[in-house]
Amino acid sequence: MNRLRLVVAVLVLSAVAPARADMNTLTLRGNYYRDRNTRVVQPALEIKKELPSGTQLEAHYLLDAITSASVAAGVLRDQPFTELRNETGFSLGQRFGPALVLGSYSYSSESDYWAHTASLGVVLELFRKNTLLGASVSYGNDKIALRMGPTLYNPIGGLQTVRGIVTLTQELTRTLRLAASYELAIVGFGTPDNGWQGNVYRTVNLGGAPARELVPYQRIRQAAAAQLHWAVPLPIRLVPYFVFRPSYRLYWDDWGLLSHTPELRMYVPVGPVEFRVTGRLYFQNHVSFWSDDGVRPSYPQGVQGLHCTTCALASSRTGLWYTADPKLGNGQTEFLELRVIVNLRAMRSWRWMPAAAWLSEGIVELSYGHYFNSSFAHTAFGDADIAGLTLEWPL
Repeated sequence: MNRLRLVVAVLVLSAVAPARADMNTLTLRGNYYRDRNTRVVQPALEIKKELPSGTQLEAHYLLDAITSASVAAGVLRDQPFTELRNETGFSLGQRFGPALVLGSYSYSSESDYWAHTASLGVVLELFRKNTLLGASVSYGNDKIALRMGPTLYNPIGGLQTVRGIVTLTQELTRTLRLAASYELAIVGFGTPDNGWQGNVYRTVNLGGAPARELVPYQRIRQAAAAQLHWAVPLPIRLVPYFVFRPSYRLYWDDWGLLSHTPELRMYVPVGPVEFRVTGRLYFQNHVSFWSDDGVRPSYPQGVQGLHCTTCALASSRTGLWYTADPKLGNGQTEFLELRVIVNLRAMRSWRWMPAAAWLSEGIVELSYGHYFNSSFAHTAFGDADIAGLTLEWPL
């Protein structure tokens, strides 16, 4: 279901990386998310391997256990309900001189949502790897249903997505690196069979009566982002350097939504431990067909929805749409996070432990973050906590 997939997206933030220096690893990861209505527990396994021929192999599996008492999440009564989402995927890459060509496929399924995603990308290493250029295109094909009981569901529609991303990473000096990206996505193509983007369980107050939300069947999304890595050397053996990483992301779409995301992250290594502190601010306006009464999403008496005056598709501009999704209204979110990464090389001296030499090459990462939501998002979800544990070893 759409809202659950968006919740999971908070846990798994994916992007096209212009370089993949972390090959030959086994990674075990666990994430935890909690807001007022929803809890997500997500264990994951990831394996990456690069062969002497330059072939790169990667496979992953993750499970989302999503417990919610929210009707918008598919609960028919005000009682906890647990949804399971399984995802598996693989990717294959091959180096051809300075170029790395990558292809991937993933499949995920819930009791009422099935998603296929395939992508193809290329990364070019130029000027002694001081410049990296990347580009990728992906296609997603999802099927959405309305759950009618423990084992029954009613097909509702589908969603097709085409997304393209270009990236640039440039070494400016020995201590400065610039990374930038641009993304264009066409989500849906104008009909319920290929553009269903509403939550089939979410209702909105439409003229005094509840109605299942209805949003346009196409959304053209764009985003531009840039970040600067600035390493500051220090004449201290215990703390040899620290890194500042300011970044900014601008997002806009033809539903009329515009958002800004400035972020500042700092890396501080202290011996075998590295601390990463993140502060992020996110704020947005509302889509063009949004309406509220100052307390919650609502459309007044006699109003059967609003036109999407900013939509590119003609049928979206003439249709009447209505939504109660807080993520489409005005809002602001602050996010604070602390990550602690521990290098296990001290275990080399533990000769009594089996496989101590291999285990000592690994890392342990712990993280905790808190979202401070405002406006309708706070009314619907409250604030949110997110935590993670990652174990990684070389292969």
